[in-house]
Amino acid sequence: MAEHSRSTPTHRPKSDATLEPRAYVLSAHFHPGINLSKGGYKFASDISDYLEARTITVGPDQWQFTQPLGSVAGGQMQLTIGANVIHFEIGYPTHRMDWLADRCKMVLQVFTETFKPKIMLLSNAKVAGTMQIDGDAREFLVRHVTSFNADRFTMLKRPIHLFGIRIFCPPYKKDVKKGRKTVPQLTNWQIEIKAESLVEDASKLYLEADAQWPAPGQWDEPNINEMVGHLKLVNDYLAKDVMEFLQKPNTTGETP
Repeated sequence: MAEHSRSTPTHRPKSDATLEPRAYVLSAHFHPGINLSKGGYKFASDISDYLEARTITVGPDQWQFTQPLGSVAGGQMQLTIGANVIHFEIGYPTHRMDWLADRCKMVLQVFTETFKPKIMLLSNAKVAGTMQIDGDAREFLVRHVTSFNADRFTMLKRPIHLFGIRIFCPPYKKDVKKGRKTVPQLTNWQIEIKAESLVEDASKLYLEADAQWPAPGQWDEPNINEMVGHLKLVNDYLAKDVMEFLQKPNTTGETP
């Protein structure tokens, strides 16, 4: 029987590849600070319809509640509360993002009723995931995305286990023409983007978008809803805008 030769890898994302989530993070800093010296177990009971904590750690400076999620190792939803910060971290999510976001919103409502914060100082939303490459993610980033001359790596005299890029985009304001008028367009959030080969599997591309809204505002229902909505905004930006940027043909020509 004749052997079938394996097709040459393209070192590009596979045609059917999608972003496989690894982590969602949502957090906010608030004022005034809160007293955590008591009430941790009651709070765990109050949020149990939305976060059924199997592990509870309460102390005078920090509370932490953790619920396992799904059957994947490391799959969990973790809530951490400090004197001036509330932080959700969802590892290896298998549930829909809107389902998870709804639970975050419900917990935030209980948190608001319990502690009555007044000001949201800043908020943060982060999404991390991987994408399958047909070949090697290092090749994709080196040759296609950056057109980096791979021969230069020989000067390091070491094998290259990871290669990646990091981009920071600050908030900005620009004038945009709408008909005969020029109107200011404001993007009030900043974002840090990472695209690199996955350390434990070079056939996967690791992607991360970490966004922050640094302007303070009232701690109220509209701002809470907007903060939770940031998770989808960042996820869409990573899966669409960042991937379009990475996959756009290089007009200067790729390195051979």
